[in-house]
Amino acid sequence: MRKSLGYEILMTALVLVIIAGIAGALLGLVNHFTAVDEDELIARKATAVYDGALEKFIGEEGMTAPMKEDSGEVLGVYVPKAEGKDVYVIVARGFGAYKGSLDLLVNITNGKIVKIAAYEANETPGLGSKALQEGYFERYYDQPITPQFKGFALVKRPAEMPDEVSAVTGASKSSTAVTNAVNAAVKWYQMRVLKGVNA
Repeated sequence: MRKSLGYEILMTALVLVIIAGIAGALLGLVNHFTAVDEDELIARKATAVYDGALEKFIGEEGMTAPMKEDSGEVLGVYVPKAEGKDVYVIVARGFGAYKGSLDLLVNITNGKIVKIAAYEANETPGLGSKALQEGYFERYYDQPITPQFKGFALVKRPAEMPDEVSAVTGASKSSTAVTNAVNAAVKWYQMRVLKGVNA
């Protein structure tokens, strides 16, 4: 005896629901064991600018790190697990890149930038990527960050002042985004660590 069409549709739907449920449960289980916490991932990548264990920064009264400006923003800040060190690893995003924005890791130690590394950037290989090399990042190092420091100025000529940085020829957008990210990190440090900024 042949079963009705309605019965066959119902059974097919039931089998599909069971298969989907089992697949969803398996995917959830795999995700549970393979997922990496975002903070843990950033802390791992931060080894590019700091040797040592880091943890997420939480300031006074539970204040967390993020801060946003028109040209850049701070996405997160990490500090050494060993207390008493004046070290801040700042994840900063600079706007104005060829592909919109780029993210940097900026290590500010004892009031100076000592190391920068690209965290996430998709700039044009050969041109924009020149602004993401250590040789370019070194131009931002060792400038004392005080409340009076106005940030770095990007110039299209040879830099003449300690706070000036020359743009990479052919990569002005990438240079702009790098400077914006670094300045976002500087401003965060001034506001949250030095407790003020001279606007």
